[in-house]
Amino acid sequence: MPGPGVELIGEEEIAEVLEVLNSRYLSRYGPSDDPAFGAKCRRVEQEVAAMAGVRYGLGLSGGGSSGLWLALLALGVGPGDEVIVPGFTFVATISAIVYARAVPVLAEVDRTFNLDPVDVEARITPRTRAIIAVHMLGAPARLTELKAIADRHGIALVEDCAQAFGASFGGRGVGGTGTIGVYSFNEYKTITCGDGGMIVTDD
Repeated sequence: MPGPGVELIGEEEIAEVLEVLNSRYLSRYGPSDDPAFGAKCRRVEQEVAAMAGVRYGLGLSGGGSSGLWLALLALGVGPGDEVIVPGFTFVATISAIVYARAVPVLAEVDRTFNLDPVDVEARITPRTRAIIAVHMLGAPARLTELKAIADRHGIALVEDCAQAFGASFGGRGVGGTGTIGVYSFNEYKTITCGDGGMIVTDD
């Protein structure tokens, strides 16, 4: 069953798509001196990055699954590395770790259905390179504690925001507390453009 993103498509969204089609600029790239080129992709990247309180946003043709994989590759995660991930998540979170040829280490969730920081810290080894916090069902993970753990051990915190676009934590949108935040815009998510996703970061 399609998610709320599809249900919320209305006249405003249709008008935005028609504006792109009528401009004849169907790529993310176009001449900045031509008013017909709306640079919509760049504008969305800037707006989502601002929502997360970070400097950079990068739209992806693939969804959150490829975004998570790209995030791990950008962090240099590879063979022999371990990545801590909640046992309760969508398969893409774990698949991204496997695609990076690293080892997923399952950690417990607490009553929020998100990572239990105490269990996360107990699972850190010298091979741990990252923690992926998944904001499940629209509820932000305990980012203050998870970020403190990541910083203490010198590892990256990746935020999987695929199920929580628009949620906030500590006055900023989810995705901006960790090293990298990843969103999905496929039809089963909070907002959609059919597919695609985005990475945000301050780095």
